[in-house]
Amino acid sequence: MSTAKQAHGNWLGALRAGMAYLKETFWTFPTYILGRPFKGFEEMKTEHRGSMLYAVTMFILSALMNIVEFVYTGFLVNYNNPYMINSIFLAMVTIFPVVLFVVANWSVTTLLEGKGRMKDIFMVLMYAMFPFLLLRLVSLFLTNVLTLEEMMVSYTLVSIGSVLMFAYMFIGLISVHEYSFGAAIGSLLLTVVAMMIIVFILMLLFTLAADVVDFVRVVYKELMLKFA
Repeated sequence: MSTAKQAHGNWLGALRAGMAYLKETFWTFPTYILGRPFKGFEEMKTEHRGSMLYAVTMFILSALMNIVEFVYTGFLVNYNNPYMINSIFLAMVTIFPVVLFVVANWSVTTLLEGKGRMKDIFMVLMYAMFPFLLLRLVSLFLTNVLTLEEMMVSYTLVSIGSVLMFAYMFIGLISVHEYSFGAAIGSLLLTVVAMMIIVFILMLLFTLAADVVDFVRVVYKELMLKFA
């Protein structure tokens, strides 16, 4: 009997610990950063308080949110055809810019003696995205209940979310890289340049790959015609 009680107590203890971890990971610390961003991002770096589980979850939810908005935005302002949805493209609208920014910012700050790792930059972006995602959810709901004349409220919420996201991202990057305000501004400007260079190189590589494929196809057809 005592063994059964002990096992039951262990199970309850593990459940409480799991619930406390989930609360800390997905609510307590993200909202703590909202209220005290400088201290919150500093603790994320020095005390390892942030969670990669949270960051990956936010990354996936942000990508999925594009798909949800495409389908479930209120009919008054939704001109999309749900039967023409391209889920991969909609997910990539979030995935590609995030990956591109993380790689570009890490490349630039590595040269400028930034202290942040690629993991730190990614986590900063995902924690900064918390208010943006919440306001997008509220905006999505409002598009289904507001009239066309009131729809500006929904758009305003998304705009506020965007401003908050960039503000928290900037504060987070200052903290993880241990930059001054001016150095952070400079690194972001160089990050934008690096992003454009990376996109340009990728476009060149895709074009080159397409030309090589076309060349191989033409040579193959010529050989087939010659030896047929």
